Amino acid sequence: MPAYIGFFVEINDFAAFSEYGSAAAATYGNYGGKILFRGPVVEILEGALDLQKGARLVVLEFPSLDEAHGWWNSDDYQALIKLREPPIAQSRVFVIDGLADPTRHSGPA
Repeated sequence: MPAYIGFFVEINDFAAFSEYGSAAAATYGNYGGKILFRGPVVEILEGALDLQKGARLVVLEFPSLDEAHGWWNSDDYQALIKLREPPIAQSRVFVIDGLADPTRHSGPA
């Protein structure tokens, strides 16, 4: 089953953050990861999400939770996290366990 690592990112220094983005892109492929989508959050349709204007959502897809955690915990990636920490950016990171059959779920969304 696929797994996803999502990032809400508020970027304060775009030049410095691009260094992180380039370096990180060179690591997740080693774990079967790829960018599923990325882009600015343009509107909150329901509920409250405390993000600054222009915040980005990036979602990486991995073949499994094991590969997702393997990438996250790898020495190569852990060494890069400091390149996206404040004051460069503020990030919220989460893991989603994908469903083998997307039409089946175990409870409310």
